Amino acid sequence: MTALPRYEGVVRRGRIELSSQDKLPEGSHVVVILTGAQPPVEENAAQYAANRWLVENVGNMLAAGEGRLAEVEGRPVWRFEAFITGRGRPPIGPVGYVDIDAHQGKPLADEDQAKRLMSNAQALVSSILPPE
Repeated sequence: MTALPRYEGVVRRGRIELSSQDKLPEGSHVVVILTGAQPPVEENAAQYAANRWLVENVGNMLAAGEGRLAEVEGRPVWRFEAFITGRGRPPIGPVGYVDIDAHQGKPLADEDQAKRLMSNAQALVSSILPPE
């Protein structure tokens, strides 16, 4: 997943003041995610929570890729695609995703999400393995 440029700022008098002196690229598409008074949980902490949830609920052969901030049902979340991993092999997938609450750092995934990830992973592995 390609990382998007990130600019941070603060709203003052209804206008966004960027933290840096960078200029936004002319004509670019901009999405504003309000995070409230506190900044969201850092991406690496959210990724750790996603990986922990994957290991505990799906299995140790899945890992979270890079995260991106998104809004799901009106709440900011870190969304991580889940990839099949293995020692000495590049990750394959994605086979789904895990959402982490961007303010609390807690997984929003449930048992149904774990079942979908497991099913998707099994289907992907079956499609690339040679027939017996």
